[in-house]
Amino acid sequence: MIQTKKVTICACASRSFIEKEKVMEIAASLQSAGYAVTILPDLCRKMMEASDDLPEIASSAIFACHPRAIRSHLNRLNQVADTIFDIRNNSCADVLSQLPIQSCNSAEQACEKESFQKEIEAFPLENGTDAWYPVIDKERCTECGKCMDFCLFGVYTLESGHVKVVKPENCKNNCPACARICPSRAIIFPKYDKSPINGGLVEEEHFAPDQMDTMYRERLKYKLQQRREGVSLLKNDKS
Repeated sequence: MIQTKKVTICACASRSFIEKEKVMEIAASLQSAGYAVTILPDLCRKMMEASDDLPEIASSAIFACHPRAIRSHLNRLNQVADTIFDIRNNSCADVLSQLPIQSCNSAEQACEKESFQKEIEAFPLENGTDAWYPVIDKERCTECGKCMDFCLFGVYTLESGHVKVVKPENCKNNCPACARICPSRAIIFPKYDKSPINGGLVEEEHFAPDQMDTMYRERLKYKLQQRREGVSLLKNDKS
């Protein structure tokens, strides 16, 4: 049973990793059970923009994707969430059984479900331009700095021995290459479609150590060449 009566649900409006039907059913069931439900089009964007209401979101029960991804998101912003439910990978029945709450089936709940459907359908779609950027799982990160060396776009920096994401907006859309060369699988792209890069715990995509070393060396050569030629790949660089 969750302790708070406030609920935040991510609809993943642009990427559709979370089924809209599932969001509507869970939202209607929770609201019928007396919870105050807020549906967000994109929780990743909220976190990238460091929205002022993040402390309130963190204090609510969060229904989103992989909990490891959400916790790493919040850790970057010095926020901690007590309760996170994975609705990307679990069925409505499995999620609601943890509360425990029955799935919506009454006429009143059906009306609430329809209302949430209209709300979700009104969310703007940002296909290909939504909040794509990495977060670092500090429970896994060894601060080796390979991601910073590898990245061509100035996304990472090293401060007092700690690797940080400082320019998430510079990240090349749909490129998870830095996560692939991370030896500890500490870099998460929540909008990627395969685990462990999206924060999941299953190895759906595997790269052998020699493959990662090759990618790392090739990128360093390319980065050095670009530096010699005075070419900047950073977005909005006017130099």
